Amino acid sequence: MNTTLLRPGFTARPRQFEGEGILRMLLLAFALALPLASGIYLKIQNMRISYDMGEVKRRIREEEETQRQLLLIRSRFQRDEEIQAYATRTGMKPRKQGHFVPRSFTAEDQRLAKLGPTPAP
Repeated sequence: MNTTLLRPGFTARPRQFEGEGILRMLLLAFALALPLASGIYLKIQNMRISYDMGEVKRRIREEEETQRQLLLIRSRFQRDEEIQAYATRTGMKPRKQGHFVPRSFTAEDQRLAKLGPTPAP
């Protein structure tokens, strides 16, 4: 018979496989590399977000500039409308260039003006 002599209080430990030590080393390496990889991933995401935020800020500036230009055009249009309304109320009529001349000439004055130039004084 094959009997093993063991001292009292000492138990036989099962034999450790070679692969188990390698597995433990890989697990330790993975446990150390995981926080590092997570940090790198977060840094990359931070950079991507900062580039995207720069693009968003640029678009906001462009839209604000466009809105400012539209408000300027609208204020000019309102001013032109007010001028037109004032000119209509006061009896002015537009010339071909878009300026206004008062209707101070009578029909007789206009007939005389068509006849020829006025003499210089």
